[in-house]
Amino acid sequence: MATAQRAQSHRARSLRSFTVLSALVVASLASVLGPSVAGSAEPQLTVGQAEARVNALNDQAEKITEAYDAARDNLTAITRKRQVAGDQLTRERTLLAKVQQRIGAQANLAYRSGGFGGFVALVNNPNPDDFLDQSAMLDEVSRYQAEQLAAVNSARHDVAAAETAFNAQEAAASQTLATIAADKSRINGLLAAAQGVLNSLRSADRARLAAEAAANAAAARAMRFAYNGPASGRAAAAVRFAYAQLGKPYQYGGAGPNSFDCSGLTMRAWEAGGVSLPHNAAAQQSDVRYVSGSDLQPGDLIFFGNPAHHVGIYIGGGRMIAAPHTGTVVQIQSVGSYTSAGRP
Repeated sequence: MATAQRAQSHRARSLRSFTVLSALVVASLASVLGPSVAGSAEPQLTVGQAEARVNALNDQAEKITEAYDAARDNLTAITRKRQVAGDQLTRERTLLAKVQQRIGAQANLAYRSGGFGGFVALVNNPNPDDFLDQSAMLDEVSRYQAEQLAAVNSARHDVAAAETAFNAQEAAASQTLATIAADKSRINGLLAAAQGVLNSLRSADRARLAAEAAANAAAARAMRFAYNGPASGRAAAAVRFAYAQLGKPYQYGGAGPNSFDCSGLTMRAWEAGGVSLPHNAAAQQSDVRYVSGSDLQPGDLIFFGNPAHHVGIYIGGGRMIAAPHTGTVVQIQSVGSYTSAGRP
């Protein structure tokens, strides 16, 4: 009887734990996807509501994407530094080994030749002139050995310093890789949530949205034409490149040739103009020369947010070419309200 009561009590506790866990899971999903997943009684989203939620999730993903791009750029720089530090460590270890080998060979020679025999012979030598000559020679040998020991100590110090530098770069690389992995996980989670919102729509609505996206991409591709506007030199090359990418899909972390994110597009555009920019909107914002709104020219970069989380390339007439977010393509947009502009 007692055993049956204990089993019943255990089942009750398990049921309560499962109920609490289920509630937490539903609450967590609801916080990301919205009230539509919190219960089957929720009314189905309209297309407008779904688009608003998807756009909000994509905007969050784009902001994290810029942090992801910055971390990847940072990893590239750290990797170069780590290689330099590793090469230096190898050189210092090789030098230390050579010095130690030389000292070891000298010690072995001294042992095989009788060790302190020269010193004993010197003391027993009755000729004062010979004594002085041999004493000077031993002083020179002693000085040489002291120099060799100092070289060993110096080489050991250099190895220790090189190891410290290399270990610091290794730690920085590991931390940056962890940051990249975390950013990527967060982006994928937001994109999955956005797709979940779209999947909750009726099939007819999903088909209509897909048709609209395809039409927008086709319209953007149709505008790939040779730029013949007022820009010249490097700016003209950058704008021409941007026009040639119209209609290509947005892909976070993308920098061509088949897909782009916002800073990947502007980086490649100005690379075509012979200017190197980082793959990060905020870093680009810091690198370029500020331009006032009244002085905007085609080729200038338009930044949104401070620090920037989005960037496009100005083409004149209050318009820019940009890669907005997942589900869209490189397209021409109205500039609208922006934070700052800069000229590479």
